[in-house]
Amino acid sequence: MYSVENQYRRLFESAKDGILILNADTGKILDVNPYLIEMLGYSKNRILKKNIWDISAFKNIDYSKKLYKELQEKEYVRYEDIPLEASDGSLIDVEFVSNVYLVNNEKVIQCNVRDITKRKQKERTMVEEIKEKEALITEIQHRTINSLTIIVSLIKLRGATVDSDETKLVLEDLRTKINSITDLYSLLSKSNTFFEVKVNMYCDKIIERMSELSSNIVINKNIPEIIVANKKAALIGMILVELLFNAIKYAFPDSKKGVIDITLENINDRISFIVQDNGIGLPDNFDITKLKSLGLDLVNIMVSQLDGKIAFFSGKGTKIIIEFPI
Repeated sequence: MYSVENQYRRLFESAKDGILILNADTGKILDVNPYLIEMLGYSKNRILKKNIWDISAFKNIDYSKKLYKELQEKEYVRYEDIPLEASDGSLIDVEFVSNVYLVNNEKVIQCNVRDITKRKQKERTMVEEIKEKEALITEIQHRTINSLTIIVSLIKLRGATVDSDETKLVLEDLRTKINSITDLYSLLSKSNTFFEVKVNMYCDKIIERMSELSSNIVINKNIPEIIVANKKAALIGMILVELLFNAIKYAFPDSKKGVIDITLENINDRISFIVQDNGIGLPDNFDITKLKSLGLDLVNIMVSQLDGKIAFFSGKGTKIIIEFPI
């Protein structure tokens, strides 16, 4: 004969989660469903009429007075990830939920036990795969840094053997560009992420290297901590190298002393990047779109890749303002 009680018994017996029913006052196990018996490998007789803390499978669960007090107050307790010990000694990762409710005016505790072993195994496998990929990326970065360092050393050696000032300048320009890429990889290898970099730290390293090109020029900087994607940082670095190189080599002829100011600001999610010097300034007919300069042409291309715009101002020196979204 169909009844609500039979319906719930059928659900209890066929459930794919383990279920325990406890006496709320004594902690004795009143009922256990087949799924939990099969999961733990205990016979039903070994479980029924015992206190839950007397079953070795549940020794990792703190069924103390403190827990009972919490159940009485909240009528709900949940463990996200705990191990249960099966009869063969193996550990099963489970999600354990206890709640209190009334049956015929008597309080009982229902414990739902969900086997999450496969899920935890997948998570552990994913963590291991991520660690392996991170190790591979780190190794590639180290090898890239070493390779770039070797290339820079070869360029430096070659520069020491040539007599042409123009060739020396080209090699020096090439060396500074490669060094900027090396610095970016070095920062990424030391950071907590492979995808973002503190652009202020990157610019500091570039400025430090570029300062070595001339002892007559002071480079001032005002660059707060701004975090950008590594691709965007690479473009910023290359632009900074190019603008500094041009200012150092051309804004102060005859080894004149000078000052270059660099400012980077984040205003309303847009970066304002300013490079200003007190050198000889730009020619009156200056037009970057018509200028036959590979360096400034690259700057124009890189600014476009940043979805930005560039403006040049000349007076007592040169002021270049670049703006782009962060």
